Amino acid sequence: MFRNTLFAKLFLLLLVAVAIIIPGVYYFTIPAVDRHIYQLEEHAGKTTLDTIYTLLSQTERDLAAWHKYSIASHKRQLKDIVNIAAESLHLIYHKYERGQLSYAEAKAAAIAQIKAFRYGNNDYLYLCDYDANFIFHPDPELDGINSAQLKDINGQLIVPPMIARARSAGAGYHEYWWNRLGTQQPIRKITYTQDLPEWGWVVGSGVYVADIQRDTEARKNELIAFLRDFIRTAKIATSGYLYVFDGDLNMIIHPNSNIEKTNFSGLKNPLTGQSIGQELIAAAGNKDNKLIYQWDKPSDPGNYSYQKVAWVRYLPEYDYYVTSSVYTEDLKSSGNLLAKRLFHVSIAEIFLIMVLGLLLIYNVTGAIKKLVQVTDKIVDGDLSEHVKIERNDEIGQLGNSFNLMVDRLKEQIDTLESRVAERTAAQTQLVAQLEQNNVETTMLKEANEMLQECRNVEEVYRAVHIIMRKAFPATSGSLFSLGYEGQRLEVVSDWNCEPDNLGKTFPYDTCFAMRRGGSYVFASNEEKLPCSHLGTDVGVHTICVLISAYGDIFGVLHVQHESVSEQRLQRMLSLIEDIAEYTAGALANLRLRSRLRQQSVRDPLTGLFNRRYMDEVLAQEESRADRNASQVGIIMIDVDHFKKFNDTYGHEAGDEILRVLGKVLRDYFRESDIVCRYGGEEFIIILPDITLGQCQAKAEQLRDVVENNCNIFFLKDLLGITISLGIALYPLHNNDMRMVLKLADDALYQAKAEGRNRVVSASVTAS
Repeated sequence: MFRNTLFAKLFLLLLVAVAIIIPGVYYFTIPAVDRHIYQLEEHAGKTTLDTIYTLLSQTERDLAAWHKYSIASHKRQLKDIVNIAAESLHLIYHKYERGQLSYAEAKAAAIAQIKAFRYGNNDYLYLCDYDANFIFHPDPELDGINSAQLKDINGQLIVPPMIARARSAGAGYHEYWWNRLGTQQPIRKITYTQDLPEWGWVVGSGVYVADIQRDTEARKNELIAFLRDFIRTAKIATSGYLYVFDGDLNMIIHPNSNIEKTNFSGLKNPLTGQSIGQELIAAAGNKDNKLIYQWDKPSDPGNYSYQKVAWVRYLPEYDYYVTSSVYTEDLKSSGNLLAKRLFHVSIAEIFLIMVLGLLLIYNVTGAIKKLVQVTDKIVDGDLSEHVKIERNDEIGQLGNSFNLMVDRLKEQIDTLESRVAERTAAQTQLVAQLEQNNVETTMLKEANEMLQECRNVEEVYRAVHIIMRKAFPATSGSLFSLGYEGQRLEVVSDWNCEPDNLGKTFPYDTCFAMRRGGSYVFASNEEKLPCSHLGTDVGVHTICVLISAYGDIFGVLHVQHESVSEQRLQRMLSLIEDIAEYTAGALANLRLRSRLRQQSVRDPLTGLFNRRYMDEVLAQEESRADRNASQVGIIMIDVDHFKKFNDTYGHEAGDEILRVLGKVLRDYFRESDIVCRYGGEEFIIILPDITLGQCQAKAEQLRDVVENNCNIFFLKDLLGITISLGIALYPLHNNDMRMVLKLADDALYQAKAEGRNRVVSASVTAS
């Protein structure tokens, strides 16, 4: 067998390899394994330490952020509470201004309002005037006294700076030391005060910083408890562990609960005689954060001959030292054990390899010769040649596999071009799909931006038309708007539809999306009911998606499309639902904006526009009249004997008269006319583009309607009312709108002076 050149070379190579591997394994691999395992164990200990350190650092940052957020939150709460109290005091003062309350009654009502207000941890509101006299304070020792010289524990004045800041800025925050109500312990406090100029008062309230810090401390304790559980379960090597102590050598966290919460400043290093705690603290300032020292073992107490290594990191935010500690022999034990096993296994494997290698070489070389002969023929291009090895082992399988490889190679050469074409087509389809995803993402982003920029529902409807026509050019569809009564759907926008489609209405329940409260997909070839708003056109494929946000339903987005695959249908549905969601968000924002606008310009009692809105409209109508060379009529109305009604029947009757008259005014005037409550029982009507004669006729007709038809039942009494009206026109009577208002007011007082229940126009010569 040694005459076989290949066999001899392989056997010689095997012997050389064995001669090299055995010493190499012993002198190089084994020590390297020891060092590497030791380094891995050491790195694991450091990593575990770094993890705990990072968690503690993150805990400190979380607590700082929580404390900052908590202070900001309490400040916002203070501001909201004081604003609510100030608004209630404004309302009481307005009642005094309207004569509904005397000043003494108004003041008593204001004090009662503030006195009844309590919140939080026995927190309260207080009132003081500009001279620092407490109008109200829940502390009997302070209520009613002058606090101009009241100082905190630092000798700083308390009340005058609050008053000065509130008067100069309208409102503001102030910090000082104060006793909590019912205690004698000064606590730092944050107060928010607001100026009440009509009263000559300042109203304020505060929060104790200790209450905020108590919440932060509770959160800190929760986080420390979590870290304690984590540290107690962490292990380094076989017996190493983690612990945390502070700068005073108090053990904060330790796996041994008997050691935790103890002070180990008296524990000494048996070799140096120094405090082991101080040595650990010093190690935290070293470059490698490492301390190596001698210590005993629980199984061998008092024998300080065991080397131990500790890594220490300092967390200044808590004054904590995070430490991982382990015996060095524990770090080495895994490496030593693995090295020994590796060496023994290597020797056994090398011997076995030698024996098996000899047999394998002999067994393989004969078959290899046959394979080489056939390979030479295949290299020459003869793919019809096969190797003949009749064996039942791997060599036989190799021969059969070689023959199969030749056959398949021949087949693959024949089919390679078609496969390349198929792969190219698949890659092209994938690229096209990715491009389509990118197009859809960009389109959705642009659609959301377009909808968010809309300032009214008409712009939203036009935006939906543009978006849907661009996103689904091969489809048609409509945007159905649900009316405020919630009973009918109206087509307010469409694309690729018949011209008469816009404006069509349907009962709300004709659409299954409305019934289900979600999307509804219909195909003519499915056994499902079509939406009734399709009418007789049920041979189509449709998608109806509900447009809803924050519990409000705004309508339905309806799409008709050609038959598509299920995958494409799901993509279409997802895209339409995204567009519907963006549309709902835009409509919800517009509705909220409209509600807020209405609340700011409407009088809550009569529902008419308030004086603030009247000022805005007057300026607009003055500019419009100047541009169009037109006139603006002003009718000023006052309820006759209104004070008598209040004195006789009470303010509830007066409010009922104002509500009924407000409804009459809303129903009587044109949609373009603006009806405003001017104040008390006075009203102003702004009539754009009107002549003096038309304005007089309108006023006289209104006076007659009120006199003959405006009867009010109150407490079984029928109250009939009349009104006096004053008329002036801009620029007929004056080219200054403020003077026109005054002229209308003068005409009103003339009507009342002449006996009431009449209309008086300002004289043209008055301008």
